[in-house]
Amino acid sequence: MFKRLKKFLIRLLLKLSVVVIILVGIGFYLSPYKYQTPFYRWYYSHSDYKKLLSEIKIKQQKLKKEYKEAKTKTEKEKIRKKAQKIFESSFEDVCKYWYGTKWSYSGTTQIPGKGKIACGYFVTTILRDLGYPIERIKMAQAASETLIRKTVEKKYIKLKVNAKFGDFMEEVEEMGDGIYILGLDTHVGFLFIDGTSTHFIHSSNGILKGVRNQMAFSSATIKRSKYRVAGQIQIEKWLE
Repeated sequence: MFKRLKKFLIRLLLKLSVVVIILVGIGFYLSPYKYQTPFYRWYYSHSDYKKLLSEIKIKQQKLKKEYKEAKTKTEKEKIRKKAQKIFESSFEDVCKYWYGTKWSYSGTTQIPGKGKIACGYFVTTILRDLGYPIERIKMAQAASETLIRKTVEKKYIKLKVNAKFGDFMEEVEEMGDGIYILGLDTHVGFLFIDGTSTHFIHSSNGILKGVRNQMAFSSATIKRSKYRVAGQIQIEKWLE
């Protein structure tokens, strides 16, 4: 009887151990900590990054040509929607290389995973690498509202001071899916709304100092900021 019980308990412990390992693995995969591991950086190498940027540039040039040669509003709108999807997909691909890159107040690295990068430089470097027209250094050093107003048309900007966090996020999401530059009291990053969730992608000086992707509604940084300004990036500038 005792032997049977012992075997049962051993088998139970083994099964529970497997379940725990799987749950820990899933939790780690979903957490920002994975970006800090050497394995992540080995996969997203700088040589692959340069190749990705080259591929994005080719797509952009092709779309620019199509957009310029389009003769009707219907044709232009079709190309605009196509370009929007490609731009958003490219944004996600580019950001993956930057996750885990260390943060520094004076960080200006242009190579993902090497050196350190400040929040403003992260935003302008990503946009520059995507082929979006922006003055990388000047705008990185500017106040977040200045950066947004110089990059986004006024009608696509939402500015709130001392507003409730939930109300602000709801108003931004009502503007539609897309990529936004988000300016806070002393910080700047991206909001990415993809139709199912809203992500806050930024170079953080929090507990995990570095570039990270987190759910916007769980961000203490956004919640505690009294000043919030969001500007939706328009694809037309990418096609000019």
